[in-house]
Amino acid sequence: MNTNNLSTKAVLVGIAISGWQARKYDRKISAEVAEKHAATADAGRFNKSLLPGGAESYDAVHKKGRELRTFYYENTLPWSKDGQRILPTANYDTFSEGVRRLRREYEFLAREFIREYPILKEDARLLLNGMYQDSDYPDSSEMADKFSVIVETLPLPAASDFRVDLGQAEIERIQGELQTRLQNEFTNANKDLWDRLSLAVANIRGRLQVPDAKFHDTLISNLQDLVALIPNLNVTGDANLDAVVKRCEVLTTHSPATLRTDTVTRAEVAQQAKEISEIMSNYM
Repeated sequence: MNTNNLSTKAVLVGIAISGWQARKYDRKISAEVAEKHAATADAGRFNKSLLPGGAESYDAVHKKGRELRTFYYENTLPWSKDGQRILPTANYDTFSEGVRRLRREYEFLAREFIREYPILKEDARLLLNGMYQDSDYPDSSEMADKFSVIVETLPLPAASDFRVDLGQAEIERIQGELQTRLQNEFTNANKDLWDRLSLAVANIRGRLQVPDAKFHDTLISNLQDLVALIPNLNVTGDANLDAVVKRCEVLTTHSPATLRTDTVTRAEVAQQAKEISEIMSNYM
């Protein structure tokens, strides 16, 4: 594996999603509960909800944050250090467009929550009653700074680019260590793609081989998404992976409705999934 060439086909990306958390450890209530039950002071911790009663705008912004984080993980590959992940340049445009869209939606929902925050805070004052403490709540003017999405893009390191004022033998030793690390990182990234595909196929096989087993439409759509995505993430150019992805297309040709009602087709697809799983086992 020529990692120097691979370093031109991918970058590293990191994402930091910040948001105010409406939960707070209440030392006073925890002590009261422990005393009531004659327990030690460290027997438990009472974490109170600062927005009880259901705050839809708060839930919506955090749900969007989770959606953004899921998109980030689905469209990148693992990188073991520094909280970053590998983004192949073949998937860069799709990733960037998706992150921009989801970030806009996150920021819009954050503004909606901030607009409702004073009302939610007053509701909490009534609902929490004796547990309410004004110091648990940031000022409205400060809340906007609690929500942010930061994306950082960095170049992948290349062993051949390592230059430092040391003896040649030491430079070569460090370059060798860096080369080994890069090989391990890309091997792990490649394994991640195989694992994703294997799990999706195994889920289809497991569900469809049981005649009456119920399943959601995502059983098929998850594999469809992977079949479309993996060619852009296959930064190592693994020909076996490309070939298996092509074979997986046959598992997505029938609709979930057909697979629920047509027992013959269901059995055929289950058998095809079994055969593909066996093929994949030779490469994993």
